Amino acid sequence: MTKQKVETDGPRASLAAAIESARDAEAHCKALRGSIARIEDERFEARQGLDLAAAREANEPKGNGEVIDRLLAGEGSTALLEPPVDHKAKAEAEQTIVACGRALALLRAELSGAEQSLELRTRRVRDAAGAVVATEALDGLVAEAEQLRAQLEAKLSVLSYLHSQIPREHVAKIERALSSSHAHGAHPAINPWQMTLAALMADATADLPR
Repeated sequence: MTKQKVETDGPRASLAAAIESARDAEAHCKALRGSIARIEDERFEARQGLDLAAAREANEPKGNGEVIDRLLAGEGSTALLEPPVDHKAKAEAEQTIVACGRALALLRAELSGAEQSLELRTRRVRDAAGAVVATEALDGLVAEAEQLRAQLEAKLSVLSYLHSQIPREHVAKIERALSSSHAHGAHPAINPWQMTLAALMADATADLPR
């Protein structure tokens, strides 16, 4: 399929600009999601460190008397000789959790707005692709459809006239043709146009069906 040249103005230029704008919005959303994931990981690690510090603090002996009592109770000396709680690291972990929470709130709000912008820009791409089809192909399609409809109406008129003129055993064929409804939904003829619109939404130089 031959690519179409994109002029500096016109429907294809508008489509190219809309595609670029939508891609920028998509890249912005992707960057925000990446930042959110990294900060969530950082907060998770800080929470793990805080939980470990809390467990050590709960297990820390309260004076020599408690150490002796726990040793006599059969508790291993290794457990009692674990490094003491690093209160500075604990405070830093708490600060990290708070800072991450604030950053996530800001980033999630920004992502919500960015996703709305992406949705809007995607609709503009779809509208711009439709404008290309309307400008380059619609008049020809309408003219051809009207010509074919006129031919069909002429044939149906002939069949309607012949309905009362032919033997009864052949009437069923005419009645089936006259009762047929025109399809306005799924039809194989729609497939190339569906593919074309999808291609135009990604590439402003995509060609139209012949």
